[in-house]
Amino acid sequence: MPLTWNDTPGESVARQSYREQAARIIRAQIISGRIEPGSLYSIGEIAEKLNVSITPVREALHDLAREGLIEMRRNRGFLVRTPSGQELDEIVQIRAMLEVSAVREITERGLVTDFAPLRQLSRRTMVFAEAGEWVGFLDTDREFHLSLLAALGNPKLLELVGSLRDQSRLFGLDKMAGSPDFVESTREHELLLDAMEEGDPERAASIMAQHLRHVRGVWAGESEPEQS
Repeated sequence: MPLTWNDTPGESVARQSYREQAARIIRAQIISGRIEPGSLYSIGEIAEKLNVSITPVREALHDLAREGLIEMRRNRGFLVRTPSGQELDEIVQIRAMLEVSAVREITERGLVTDFAPLRQLSRRTMVFAEAGEWVGFLDTDREFHLSLLAALGNPKLLELVGSLRDQSRLFGLDKMAGSPDFVESTREHELLLDAMEEGDPERAASIMAQHLRHVRGVWAGESEPEQS
């Protein structure tokens, strides 16, 4: 079957174009460490691994480059970007400014009326986190967060947060596969939904702020500041 990768866990390729499938699998390979920062990879090499033509792989790589995940090298291939700590701090700061206030407003206004779909996504994310299955985890975690923010009805917010997530979520997750800290941080989805369903905007905002701190904390193998 096309678009598989040796030992790539959890991929579900139905209802997606080859371009989309290639992008999600390549992203997961970067996170798992199979595609390493600093090494040059050719487009043909990746296309061969995925058993597809070069065109959708090239398109997928250009998508990932626009997200800031890789750098293309003309007529040579691509490299995985390694952003500075300052760059990651800036990304997380912007995400917190957007997502924490969004969750507070969604809760205050009671914009989520049916929590069942979000609960289902939360449970699926936990299953993938416990198994260390990056393709499934990233797809489901992204869907959870963006589905939650979609309650505000602001497509520009979803586009911006999605781009920032793509840039920040990569770094450190490969070290956390299946670890108790990683699984515990994923469990915060349920705590967040509990606070929102109970109509507690400040508790929901606090949980989201803590959740985002993991991007530069336990996910990166670093200590996290105490919440003030």
